[in-house]
Amino acid sequence: MTIYIAAWHYRARVVVQRTWGWSPVEELVLLHLDGSPGTIESVKTRLGLNTQIVGATLSRLMRFGLVELRTSPVPLLCTSALGRQFIRSGQPLPERSSDREVSVSLVYEPVGRSVFRRRDVDLLPERAVEAADYAVRFTRDAPNVTDETMALQVGRFMAGTLRPGEWLRGVRAVNSVLRRGYLKLELDDVRNGVFPKGASDELVGALRTTVATGSLPPLAAEPPALPPPIETEFDADGFLVGSTDHVDRFVEIVDAAAQDVFVLSTFVAAQADERGREHRDRILDALGRAIGRGVRCHLFFGTSLDEDAKHALAMEEIRVRLSAGGLTRGYLHVHRDPVRSHAKFLAADNGVAGAVVVVGSCNWLSSPFLAVEASVVLTEARAAAAGLDVLRSIVASLPDAGRSREHLRFMSAELRRSWEVVGLRRPAPSVVPKATLSVVHAGDHDPLLRKAAHEAERRFVCCTNRLGAPMVPALFMPAEVAGRRLDDVRVLYSRQTGPTKRRHVSEQRRRLHGVVDVIGVREPQLHCKFLLWDEDDVVVSTLNWGSQSGRADDPLDEIGIHVKSPGLAVALLGRIERLLLGSADG
Repeated sequence: MTIYIAAWHYRARVVVQRTWGWSPVEELVLLHLDGSPGTIESVKTRLGLNTQIVGATLSRLMRFGLVELRTSPVPLLCTSALGRQFIRSGQPLPERSSDREVSVSLVYEPVGRSVFRRRDVDLLPERAVEAADYAVRFTRDAPNVTDETMALQVGRFMAGTLRPGEWLRGVRAVNSVLRRGYLKLELDDVRNGVFPKGASDELVGALRTTVATGSLPPLAAEPPALPPPIETEFDADGFLVGSTDHVDRFVEIVDAAAQDVFVLSTFVAAQADERGREHRDRILDALGRAIGRGVRCHLFFGTSLDEDAKHALAMEEIRVRLSAGGLTRGYLHVHRDPVRSHAKFLAADNGVAGAVVVVGSCNWLSSPFLAVEASVVLTEARAAAAGLDVLRSIVASLPDAGRSREHLRFMSAELRRSWEVVGLRRPAPSVVPKATLSVVHAGDHDPLLRKAAHEAERRFVCCTNRLGAPMVPALFMPAEVAGRRLDDVRVLYSRQTGPTKRRHVSEQRRRLHGVVDVIGVREPQLHCKFLLWDEDDVVVSTLNWGSQSGRADDPLDEIGIHVKSPGLAVALLGRIERLLLGSADG
């Protein structure tokens, strides 16, 4: 008897990089020339090395700019400024690398989550399986399989096939093909213990159960949605607070970038909008300078509520402005379709094999930069890689964002590898405190807020830009739970929205008097959204805690970053209080 299992056939090209470290001889020659500049002959004599080895070693060192020829007063070989920097800082020497592209043709089945080589299985086109056939079919409830999710399966498959010294950079975003089909298996083979090469234990077990019971195997249940917290490094300097800080840091990050800059703003201001023009000009000028250096700039907007396509038109205006120099081909990627997310991101390489990711409340392409903003700046490799992965998942919905996804994928892979390779780890203990970091998706915000309200022991403070219809169950009731135990429980806000009026908020303020301090801040407007409790826990988010509810079925609509490290909550609260006090004094 034959059974057919719904499966996905994926063809793509992947980039594999091979890296080489430095030999003891190369390091010995570099150290020798740092202390005693000389000639090939002197190096050969003093170190007792073969002339051919010395010549080849010096050639490699000079190719990487670590050794140079000094012509005055006499010609001598010596370490360059870059070479001296590596020696005195204790940094590892730059790796040598080369890329190769490999074609993959894989089949993924969602019953046991097996990944097969196409040549190892019998795969039929979807139309070849008829209604009467014994088949596990595609269903609407099954997890969606996309080019993005299949890239993860490619990573699983390639992990055991790479040569020593190789690692998978990622999947090329163009020319990939994803098709539905049916995996054909003979149940007589299952009875005899014959399975396709690569079959998972889950698939084997499910097929054996089918032989024993005659029932079709079910699709595999979804894996746990929440990954474990990331162990990272973070201190209070990792928070951006206030509009001026955001503009200044944007310019600093973009001016340092050498390869890619990504900007996701929920909204986009028209070029004719005078509010905040000076600040937005600084942002667009920084992007223009980056493009002039050959940096790829990827611009996205989020909102799907785009009446008369005003945000899409504003993005086109930005494209026209940045293209004025005529040198943007291949360097400017302006996406005029929304990613349908309220998240705000700035991400870029830092010019020295690292990356910076900023997540928070700032609408980079529309803000007049008059309100109080709050964001998290992720610079440590594992944290920044996690931020890039979230951004890649958000923009994956756009069919024309393939190149952008590819660059994001490669950047995050290189960051993780920079941490995993022993030679690139931090050579000395860091002074930055250890921290744990978690990404908070849309539907995770409400449970986290309620958990914090029940577990807080000293303080509970939530800041939301708006209060709306959900404010009582979403925010005031949890805050009241905390306020019955704690002395410091605050809700900060600036605006009402929807049917909610000032009198509705006043009623809640009177009801909660002595339990929760409900504090309205009109000027400067609080556009920041954060939750903090006790001494160490902070969530900086895009969600308006008092007017919106995160949907579990749309996890990327709102994004928060939960960071826990000694004193973080106290530090952020202090900066917010000083900023508001300074504004009041002014």
